[in-house]
Amino acid sequence: MSQVMIVDDNAENLYLLRMLLQGHGYTVEEARHGAEALTKARQQPPVLIVSDLLMPVMDGYTLLRQWKADDRLKAIPFMVYTATYTDDKDKRLALDLGADAFVVKPAEPEALMTPITALLASSGPDQFSVRLPQIEENAQLKDYSETLFRKLENKIEGLQQTNRRLGAEIAGRKRTEAALRDSEARYRQLFQAVTDPLFVYDRETLAYLAVNEAAIAEYGYSYDEFLAMTIRDVRPPEDVPALLKMLAQSSPSLEQRGIWRHQKKNGDIINVEISAYRLTFSGRPACLVQARNVTEKQQLEEQYRQAQKMEAIGRLAGGIAHDFNNLVTVIKGYSELLQSRLAPNDPIGETLGEIHKAGERAGTLTRQLLAFSRQQVLEPQVFNLNTVVSHTEAMLRRLIGEDVILTTHLSPTLGQVKADPGQIEQVLMNLAINARDAMPQGGTLTLATETVTLDEAYCRTVADLSPGDYVRLTAQDTGCGIDAATQTKMFEPFFTTKAVGKGTGLGLATVHGIVAQSDGYITVESTVGQGTTFKVYLPLVLEPMPQERVVEQSRALPYGTETVLVVEDEDAVRALEITILQRCGYRVLEAANGSKALHLAEQEQGPIHLLISDVVMPHLGGRELAAHLALSRPDCKVLFLSGYTADAVIHHGVSEAGTAFLQKPFTPSTLAQKVRQVLDAQF
Repeated sequence: MSQVMIVDDNAENLYLLRMLLQGHGYTVEEARHGAEALTKARQQPPVLIVSDLLMPVMDGYTLLRQWKADDRLKAIPFMVYTATYTDDKDKRLALDLGADAFVVKPAEPEALMTPITALLASSGPDQFSVRLPQIEENAQLKDYSETLFRKLENKIEGLQQTNRRLGAEIAGRKRTEAALRDSEARYRQLFQAVTDPLFVYDRETLAYLAVNEAAIAEYGYSYDEFLAMTIRDVRPPEDVPALLKMLAQSSPSLEQRGIWRHQKKNGDIINVEISAYRLTFSGRPACLVQARNVTEKQQLEEQYRQAQKMEAIGRLAGGIAHDFNNLVTVIKGYSELLQSRLAPNDPIGETLGEIHKAGERAGTLTRQLLAFSRQQVLEPQVFNLNTVVSHTEAMLRRLIGEDVILTTHLSPTLGQVKADPGQIEQVLMNLAINARDAMPQGGTLTLATETVTLDEAYCRTVADLSPGDYVRLTAQDTGCGIDAATQTKMFEPFFTTKAVGKGTGLGLATVHGIVAQSDGYITVESTVGQGTTFKVYLPLVLEPMPQERVVEQSRALPYGTETVLVVEDEDAVRALEITILQRCGYRVLEAANGSKALHLAEQEQGPIHLLISDVVMPHLGGRELAAHLALSRPDCKVLFLSGYTADAVIHHGVSEAGTAFLQKPFTPSTLAQKVRQVLDAQF
């Protein structure tokens, strides 16, 4: 049985041709593109090839040209069967290249088999060869001579026709070569127009054979430098063994080879996504590689994943802090009320003092959780960062101990920032504690301030950071340093390298949360054994600093006789608030939620001077309650309480005129003083 090769990148076309040929008694060999067809034909030549024109890797025109240039294959008939190039120009080009037949898709089976049968018949044994018969008589010799003469005449005529055809081919070949030059120029133009780096390398030597302009621009090598290199030279040395192993396992088709590291001429390492296509280039087994730089994309994806993780943990931390602050409010409030009723030397006072201290530590923990989750209510103001550093310097020296030397370098021309000074003090303390723990044998901690300008190039590497002017606080220690793996987790909550029971893992997470809530950013640079440098960036503001006001604090609880409506869904907290307010002389109305509070206000005949409401409550929150109550009682003042809030009324501190807020946990004295301030409009 005769074997026919069919070449087409369309599976349906291959199936139809295979069924047709097998139905007529032929065996079939298939190929998906020209390069695969050449490889298979050189291993086992067919009696006929039927090929499409438009295919990946190697098209039909290139296959036809290389087929007719191959001494083993050029005598095998080549039939073009295509639906892509159907005009006369493309047909003439195929015939000029040596195609023996040109059929346009789709064709009826009979119409397709006719040229196939004719081509196979013409490629059989030499029709002019004859076998000399035994000549027994002169008549037979004469007949044989005449027959031989006629065959010779026919062959001569055929040769003359061949000469005429060759003359026409010579003229047409020039046109074909010009068309091929134009085609190659178009392919070169497309090769150079691709914006991703493209490389062609020899599969045997791994030497570069061609590169496009994008590769030259991306990697920094000239074209001639590339041609003197191999693909090993753009890999970091430690990645070369894995490269060679991968090449040994490569398949002969299109491959997605994943993400690899490449090294530029200047030494920079980039991550590239590799796609590879095998082909024949200038008669050599080669591979076309597309290398897409995905370094920035990976950085953005990692920043997005980190932001999602921190947001999820932040919501959890905020919810925990909300409930925990209610408990801490009750513990601290009642312990302070009991202490106020005891005689100065009462032994129970010491016990109550310990309870109050425990409540203070619990309140500190919840403040850290809220700072990390960016849900703490801040009281931002314009100030000079040098002032905060100077005011906390003495406390920091006591905090880090005598073995650590604290030095400061404060810029005399430093601009102002707008943040919560108390929270920035907490940032300084946490960074100082972190530095102290990194220098158990002593060392130096340096605090420095300066005004800097961040450009777009730097800000593109940092999520949520805009170009502009910033005040930078630098905390540099000479401690043990931080390894790369720890640096990726150090701002995560509850992550700590200390022993169990030696740390909460909230210090740096708190710093990160405070800085982020203040519209700033924090970076870390560290090498094991060479110390660590933290840099905090806070936006520079041009607002003038307010003048300081001296507010005298009274140790006695301020009294009043006004009517106060208390709305709190936590029973224990509501009971504490009522107790404190009644001790201060106020007439108190209470409600467990917003709906009941509105009903109570409708029934109350007299004035309600102040509404004290939790911000976060089921069904009807504090903001909505205050808005409804203002319609019927516009003179009623409002004081919001909450363990945390992201509500629009309280956004980065008290941001609306006529709105007051008190953060939980609070003490009886702070609640009493805040109520008096709101009623007297002194907040």
